[in-house]
Amino acid sequence: MSVPAGMAVHLYASDGRWIAWYRPGLPYLWSTRDRWIGWFPWSREPTPEPRDDVLDPSDAYLGTVVGDRLLARVVRLPRAFSARVPEPQRPVGPPDVDRAQAVAAPIGFVDVDAARLFSD
Repeated sequence: MSVPAGMAVHLYASDGRWIAWYRPGLPYLWSTRDRWIGWFPWSREPTPEPRDDVLDPSDAYLGTVVGDRLLARVVRLPRAFSARVPEPQRPVGPPDVDRAQAVAAPIGFVDVDAARLFSD
């Protein structure tokens, strides 16, 4: 499914809680409180899921986008990235979102630690 440019893509935990969002075409990932929590270093690579792995602002692995979920891989091989993005300006966030349906995380994935999403 393609998302029009400028529209926010909402990401959820496995229990259906809305935990993050991004805008297609931009490399930044935001918390529900509009805090910059990550970026997509491989967003321009021609892969089936180009916006997959997310690094936090200090370039440590944060999670992986799996459909409409942001989950953490249990085991992950490090990937090199060519260039870092500059720190973004604070966005005007998307409207609040309730919940999505709860689903079990795929084998090899767990929910991203909430402290990494919501702490300041």
